[in-house]
Amino acid sequence: MSVPALSDPAPQRPGTPQKTITELLTQWADLTNAAIDATGVTDGWYRGPLLNKNPWDPTVEDVGLPPCGTVGSKTAHQVSNSVTHVAFQADPHPIADKLTAYWESQGFTVVRTVDWTSPVGDMDISIRATRSDGVVYGLRATSKIVGIDVSSECSTHPSIHTWAEKRVEDRWKSPQPTPSEPSPSPAADAVTDDDRFWGF
Repeated sequence: MSVPALSDPAPQRPGTPQKTITELLTQWADLTNAAIDATGVTDGWYRGPLLNKNPWDPTVEDVGLPPCGTVGSKTAHQVSNSVTHVAFQADPHPIADKLTAYWESQGFTVVRTVDWTSPVGDMDISIRATRSDGVVYGLRATSKIVGIDVSSECSTHPSIHTWAEKRVEDRWKSPQPTPSEPSPSPAADAVTDDDRFWGF
């Protein structure tokens, strides 16, 4: 399987052209797809927490805009969200090692922040991969779940603010669920709080 190269790691700096929201969204989707491809398992991925069961779709702009500082500005933001999958196997070490090797080959600095095994054999691994332009990957792999958190590079482009304002406006205009509509029951799924992946 061919994995796309994560090229162009040159950092953005104040005074240089900043990526637009469209470019950041495209970069984030490409980075996410590259990480999924690198796992070798391309089906069965979900956007956000596994419990929500929202199928991964790179065209759905369901992302956060956390502030970031790699361009030296308090107004800089990056596009961020996670994808999740049921664990490929009970031992998360093989997928952690595979993604570590892939990210290092793409110029990322990779640090394993957690590598834990419980007395009953459950395992939990967390990895953080960073690049000079502010792009960040996070991996959480357990005996039950694989979660990959993806953040684009930082930008101060004014289109980010415009896009965020429109999202808020659209949300206010969209119909809200009525109190009579039942909420999904958490008990309907076997996934527990520990199985949710919310990022790092």
